[in-house]
Amino acid sequence: MFRTLPARLTFLYTLLFAILSLAVFETIDNNLETNLLQRVDTELSGDGRECVEIYQENGLEGLAREVFLETEGEGDEHVFIRVYSPEFKVVSSSDLSRWQGLPAHTRELEIHRSERFQTIYLPGNRDRVRIFFQELGDGHLIQFGKILSEDEQLLKDFRGVFYLSFAIMLMVGILIGFYVAKNALSGIQRVRHGADQMSRGDLSQRIVLDGGSEEIKNLTHSFNRMQDRIQSLIGELHDVTNNVAHDLRSPVTRMRGLAETTLTGDQSLEEYRDMAGAVVEESDRLVGIINVMLEIAETDAGLRPPAQKPVDIKEIIQDVAELYSSVAQDKGISLTTKIPEIDLIVYGDRSCLQRALANLLDNAIKFTQQGGQVVVSAHTENQHLVVKVVDNGPGIPKDDLVRIYDRFFRGDQSRSTPGNGLGLTLVQSIVHAHGGEISVDSSTDQGTQAKISLPMH
Repeated sequence: MFRTLPARLTFLYTLLFAILSLAVFETIDNNLETNLLQRVDTELSGDGRECVEIYQENGLEGLAREVFLETEGEGDEHVFIRVYSPEFKVVSSSDLSRWQGLPAHTRELEIHRSERFQTIYLPGNRDRVRIFFQELGDGHLIQFGKILSEDEQLLKDFRGVFYLSFAIMLMVGILIGFYVAKNALSGIQRVRHGADQMSRGDLSQRIVLDGGSEEIKNLTHSFNRMQDRIQSLIGELHDVTNNVAHDLRSPVTRMRGLAETTLTGDQSLEEYRDMAGAVVEESDRLVGIINVMLEIAETDAGLRPPAQKPVDIKEIIQDVAELYSSVAQDKGISLTTKIPEIDLIVYGDRSCLQRALANLLDNAIKFTQQGGQVVVSAHTENQHLVVKVVDNGPGIPKDDLVRIYDRFFRGDQSRSTPGNGLGLTLVQSIVHAHGGEISVDSSTDQGTQAKISLPMH
């Protein structure tokens, strides 16, 4: 019955509403009953004081006349009055014919004399009777009694109205609560439906909400972002699988060809050595690809957090530029640096940052034609250190620019050059691990600018 969340929420809220309503009703009912009794007690006390004055002035005869007038005015079916002697004998009373079963109050009267107010029930009558005792001053005692039928009827009417209202509000509350709970959780049902579709392999599912609470909207947005990420990862995995198969097939095929040639046994010792060297070279290439893939995966997963040591980027730029100066000179490329004289300090891993800059510079020199120019510059900007590598090479086509960070991606221009398509992927992982950002701007025949921004704190 309460297996669904809307049903459980409705039950809990209804139960809470019922408990609070009953508590409020009990409080109001008790206060109302107390106030009604206090009103009756005040009335009886006033009558008692008046009778004391009459008794002191006119004695028992005058008091008897007052008793007659009092009961005649209110009706002897509603009130009664009895006057007791010091020996607890009735010396005067109103008409008690309609008060069958009224206690004689002899011995009990003496015992309960200190209790001025009492509430009793008469046999065969469901209405309560309020009794008041008043000392007359010389041992005589007067007793007033008033039936609480009007008050009982008022309480009965109040309770009837409450129970009817409570039942109606409870039913309406259940219906409204169930509707509100179900409507509030409709977004969760959509998310569940989307998850079911995703589990069946449909990764194109996205959830669109027309309304709902802020929490449901946030859940929906998180689910849609997760869907986007999963779909992107599946696509990347598919591309990586294809690229890995393509990049590994060539060296493995060459190694297999060399092995088959070796099996023929028709080559000289020198040729065998050349083939063994080629196998070692291809093996090193495969190991290098695998190592770079592992490094990227570990860096992205946070398994290799960079060391937090002060690193002077100016020194790294100078070292990398010096390392590639001969390569640039051989291609007839002008390699220049623009570095301010101040120290450019960031916190991180020197070797990782050096590899990142080396990859960018290697790409710039590799794809810039003879007679071109490559410029490496650095400056500070908004508490960040910005390093730029700019060339005037052929640039990157717009369609390829959005995929340059994909693993093993190589554009048409790069297929004829050495490499494995992991360079920029590794650079991006290193920069992100240092809390920085990388961007590449390029246009065909307009050159390329790679920019790294690293926090300086």
